[in-house]
Amino acid sequence: MSTAFPKMISFRARATGYYPDASPLEGGFVDRIGNPLHTLQDVIADQSPYVSCAMDSDVFPYGTRLCIPEMDALFKKPIEFRVVDTGQAFEGKGTARIDICCADKAASELDMVNKELLIVALTGCHASQGRLEHDKCEL
Repeated sequence: MSTAFPKMISFRARATGYYPDASPLEGGFVDRIGNPLHTLQDVIADQSPYVSCAMDSDVFPYGTRLCIPEMDALFKKPIEFRVVDTGQAFEGKGTARIDICCADKAASELDMVNKELLIVALTGCHASQGRLEHDKCEL
């Protein structure tokens, strides 16, 4: 009997920040299936299990787990990101764009979430299969 392991892929993407807000630009307080958005700041404060992010839904199924090694290093702990959101800005962008959910407008404008970042994605392994293990994120 063989054991299947998730496959890791890495790529660089242009990151931008967004935040839960009722405005048409920000898109609301819930992800694409109606669950509450989780912010980077909540995860840093150990108040949430993962950070919500938006990417091209044709490439990343709901719940795809991501790691951003630069964020792990910056905050000195593993931070799990999950693709749970999308929008018109991501259609056809593939791996080129990611939006990271932040606590508010000011946090969404910080340089750490508005630049090109190395992203590590676990394919074939979604949120229902448990949390991302930190050592799986390292390249």
